[in-house]
Amino acid sequence: MAPTDLEDAIARYIFDETPIHLIHVPEMKLVDRGAVLRHFLAVVRDVTDEDIQAQCAELHLSRENVIATVVRKRVRYAIFSHRWLSEGEVTYQEMTQSIQPRGPGFEKLQSFCAAASRHRLAFAWSDTCCIDKTSSSELDESLRSMFKWYRNSSICIAYLAQTVSVADLEKDLWFTRGWTLQELLAPKQLKFFGAGWMPLTMQDNDKADYHVIKMIEKITSISSRELNDFVPGSHDVAKRMTWAANRKTTRGEDMAYSLMGIFNVVLPIAYGEGSERAFFRLVETIIQTSDDLQIFNWAGRPAVTNHPSRALPSSPRCYVGQPYCLPIRREFSLTNRGLRIKLVVLPAELTSRLDDHVSSRQATFHSEIDGVPITNVSVTGNFPSYGDHVQDAAADVDSIVSDYALGVWNYLETPSGDAELPHNCLAFVLMRTVEPVPVMSMNYHWSKNPWRKHSTASFVEFRPQFSYSLEVCPPLKRFVELVSL
Repeated sequence: MAPTDLEDAIARYIFDETPIHLIHVPEMKLVDRGAVLRHFLAVVRDVTDEDIQAQCAELHLSRENVIATVVRKRVRYAIFSHRWLSEGEVTYQEMTQSIQPRGPGFEKLQSFCAAASRHRLAFAWSDTCCIDKTSSSELDESLRSMFKWYRNSSICIAYLAQTVSVADLEKDLWFTRGWTLQELLAPKQLKFFGAGWMPLTMQDNDKADYHVIKMIEKITSISSRELNDFVPGSHDVAKRMTWAANRKTTRGEDMAYSLMGIFNVVLPIAYGEGSERAFFRLVETIIQTSDDLQIFNWAGRPAVTNHPSRALPSSPRCYVGQPYCLPIRREFSLTNRGLRIKLVVLPAELTSRLDDHVSSRQATFHSEIDGVPITNVSVTGNFPSYGDHVQDAAADVDSIVSDYALGVWNYLETPSGDAELPHNCLAFVLMRTVEPVPVMSMNYHWSKNPWRKHSTASFVEFRPQFSYSLEVCPPLKRFVELVSL
């Protein structure tokens, strides 16, 4: 009989780290975690306390670590990655009926289970039929745990119906779907099957195949290191967002939900909230765990929600085309007043606008300090003229445009406490408005509203015109402001 602590570890692992339901491959029958637990307790019955002690001595590991290794080696299942059919996929309800399902969806499921059986695996999981989607709690847990379930699988079997060879991979729509990104990154072992369920290589693990990995690098722009040893977390946010930028999901909210595991964050699932609100919540949650300013290296449409901030992007597409930025870590937060962040706020003048007859226009902003030119930067966007009436998010009435500025977010902090502009500045276009405030019955004075990030269609990037080596740049510490955008 297996030691009690090994049995306890197996129970914790199955209930915390593996799917809610699995297919028992020999019977093609759905089972719950209790049945899976009974199966694997029988599998480890031959492991004795002496076996564990011997491994502790041989590997110089603690008993806890040895037991964890035994659990991961013994509790094994296959997991499925594929594109759903337009109709005919097998449902959870069909798998729980006494009559065996029929049709192309079940045939695909049988082929997947046959591949799992050839890898000597008794259990398998598919997103089509192993989730009771009528249960909101089960659906929520499944979506939040998906990355973990793919990571903990013994093998991910990926079916690419449009592919017959490695050279065809780039044409397969599997690489355009939102959920398949984590299904590519999470598994340690991945096996591709093409049309007719023919294996694409002779390898057991296609992540070890040089030609496959090089082709996937070309298709996805994900490095071979990250494909083979991906570490989830809230770092490299801007780069990772570009991996999802051209992918599609059937439900708009899934574009955000499918990225939870990649950034190692958890969101409440709320279908019906809309894609922008879901993506706003994703970025908001990442901000709570990250101090990497690269998350602001985006351009395009901001997420429009009931939150006052317009400083967060509306989708991963906003990160496409981002200029290079060194990793910079600095404190920032999202509050009920907006994105609270320190910027070097350079006064800027809107000097020209081109193509006034279209909504997105090319504008030039000129900035100088104490007579020293900083930049003339061209930006694409819709920029009101000075004196134009606009609706300010922080104001109750129409306001009047009064000021523009360039808010440099990748500025450098010197050991002396001053601020310096990097060789390649990345900035927000900031706009400020004024509004009339009654003083007496017939008199008004003009009150300035806070700076607000103004959306731009292009990245705001410039090289300072001065030279630090010639010591012509004025001190910038006085231009560092803590703003709420």
